[in-house]
Order: sequence, then C-alpha cells, then structure tokens
Amino acid sequence: MRHFLRDRARGARRSTCHAVVIALALAPLAACDPGDLLESERPSTLEAEDVAGPANAALLVNGAVADFECAHGAFVAASGLMGDELEDAQLAAAVWSYDRRDFGNQPGGQYGTGTCSAQLFGVYRPLATARWSADNAIKNLDEWTDQQVPNRQALIATAATYAGFSLLEMGMIMCSAAIDVGPELQSEALFQEAEKRFDRAIAEATASNRTDLRNAATAGRARARLYLGNRTGAAADARTIPAGFVYTATAEDVSDSRRWNRVFHFVNFSRFHMVAAQSQNLTTGGVPDPRTRVTVTTARAIDGRVSVVQNKYASNGSPLPITRYAEMQLIVAEAEGGQTAIDVINALRARVSVPAVSGAEAANIQQTIIEERRRELFLEGQRMYDIRRFNIAFTPTAGTTFPKGGTYGNTRCLPLPDIERFNNPNIN
Repeated sequence: MRHFLRDRARGARRSTCHAVVIALALAPLAACDPGDLLESERPSTLEAEDVAGPANAALLVNGAVADFECAHGAFVAASGLMGDELEDAQLAAAVWSYDRRDFGNQPGGQYGTGTCSAQLFGVYRPLATARWSADNAIKNLDEWTDQQVPNRQALIATAATYAGFSLLEMGMIMCSAAIDVGPELQSEALFQEAEKRFDRAIAEATASNRTDLRNAATAGRARARLYLGNRTGAAADARTIPAGFVYTATAEDVSDSRRWNRVFHFVNFSRFHMVAAQSQNLTTGGVPDPRTRVTVTTARAIDGRVSVVQNKYASNGSPLPITRYAEMQLIVAEAEGGQTAIDVINALRARVSVPAVSGAEAANIQQTIIEERRRELFLEGQRMYDIRRFNIAFTPTAGTTFPKGGTYGNTRCLPLPDIERFNNPNIN
C-alpha cells in the first residue's frame, strides 16, 4: 500500500495536500502504516516521508482535512441513497445497491473499495483514509515540540476534530469497521473512539484559544454522546454551541473532482441521481417546507426520467455542513423532550416561516422531532442513521421490485467489507 501526499496549495482550511491510498486487493484498507511507504516514481507527488518532518506539520493536517472533506461528500451521497432522500438515476449498476439497499448481501461491493471522488464511489475506504490521515498527523505532532511546530496545539485540535468526525460517520453508515488492523468494532465502539478524539480536540482547542475548533469538536461530541445514549451529556454539549454556528466541508467548482460538492454534482450537474419521490413535496403543518424544496426540471436524468433536483446546494463549490447550530438544538430537543422540544422546533420553524408545533404534534413529540430532523437536516448525511436508530420503515418496502432489476433490500448499515475482513489478521 502506498500513501502519497499531493501539494494542493489551497490555503487556509482548503486542502494543501491529501493522502491517496492505493489499496490493492492484497492490502487491508485500515492497515495504513508509515513504515510501509514505498518510493514513488511520480515526480508530481510529495512522498509521505518527505513531509513527515515538523516543518511540514501544517501540510499533514491540511491533508487530513482534505481527505475528510472528500469522504464526507461520499458519505452524504451514500446516506441519501440508502435512506429516503435520493434515488439512483444512472445506468451504472455498481452503485445501484445503495438505492436498492442490498449492499448487505455484497460485502465485496463498491462501497468498500471505491474512492470518494468517482462516479462509482465508495464510503469505507474514504472514511478509513480520512481517519488514518488525521490520527497519523496527531501521532507525529505528539512526537514534536511546540518549539518545532508553531501553533502545534491548534494543529492537534484540528486533526483530532477530523479524526472524530471520520469515526462518527463511519459508525453511522457502517455496521462495523476496524482501526489500524485492529479488531472488528461495532458502531457503538466507533462512537466511543470518536468521543475520545473529540475530548482531545476540545482540550487542545481550549488551550490554543481556538473557539471555532472547540465548538466543532463539542458539537461532534454531542452527537456521539446522543448516539451512545448519554442524553444528559449530549444536551450539555449542544447547549454550549452558539446560534449561527456552522462547520463545513469546503468545496470548489474546479477540475479536481475531490473538491466538488458531491450532492450538487451527482444530482444537479451530472444527473446520476435525483431527489427521491418520498422526499419531494414535503410539507410542515400543511405548508410546503422550503428546507426540502426541489425543482422538477425539463432535463432528463441519465436513465431517461425527468430529473428532479435539490435546491439546497447551488453549485459544485457549495460547502457541505458537517455540523451546525440547528443540529445541536435538535439534540437538545431529543434529549430533553417536552416543552423544551416544542420551543426548539418552533424556533427552527419560525426561521423558515412554517407553522408552529400543533397540538397533535406536541402529543407525539418524538415523531415530531424525527420529522423535524428530516426537514432541517435534509441532505446533510443524517437521515439514514435516523432510519436505523429509530427503526423507521423503508419506502419502498423490502421485497418491492427495484426498477432497474432485482428487489429492494433492508440494509440499514453496510457490513465490514471483504477487503478488510480477508486481509486483517485480527478479524475472522
């Protein structure tokens, strides 16, 4: 397995490098080890060993950020297809199984080996790469001193934040995963690992006076705690996030597909996918909800149907939210329920001019929270895990004929892929 770090020269939070894992069938995806680096014959790349010194600490961290931003786009697209937000509209059968929900029967499928930027994209490999890149940056930064690396604590906070979100999203979409050729970890264990990274990020961000990173890591920890059943801790974290806060995965409308907003590209630009029928014309209190507004176009999708596109993201360069204030408020609502939940939802609805919570909705507040999350967090990668954790029935139901062949399945999470299972000596 080779790891290359390519100079991007993007500046700020944009990617100045990224780790590209060349994973052959004989190499486990999670087994990334700097000791396995081989010489490259590609003069346009920077060897990982050349950037592993303290002078290039920022380059390593920016590479981890770039890896996560690409992986996050694939995660959001896959979650949308597996859930009820998007449906497949292309002729390439390799990714039909996201929409058909039968990847559970294909552990050797595209989701395990595909990259984050291709039309036939994967999710396990990109998220595993992003997690390794971030943890590897932390490992190096822990070996260097503040004298060697300016802003070292802030760099650790950044890497730990992105390691946390990589693990969090892996736990949301995968049934299980492995870390550095370790044992198979179920989603709960992945959320616990994410919380550890967020703990580190919060401590380092606080010490370096990086409020943005502290808020991002605290928001990530709030979600991890909610999924782990720690409602008190989740609400306590979520309440610290200020109004208007948003932490995004940056994107650019450039030739490099890694930098694209995957939702806009797949749905609006290339028309490989479209907004699913069950997510069209959603209303709240009988009023069309602008948060899930779509457009029925005059164009045709790749499979010949009339293309229905999303209006949330305007271009390939639109940033994708990783976490934001509205999510935190919905965590508070879910954790505390009652009048608190009603007040939270009313405030969110008032922003978009849809009716307040009705008496019937108040009487069934959990279902109201679920539906509010569906609308507020539309196409942000969270709906599929809500379907999984709340055991929401799929539409179409399992066994229904899939338009392009076969039948819909009931996959609620993606199994550990064969490339990990067959090549990781610590997994049977």
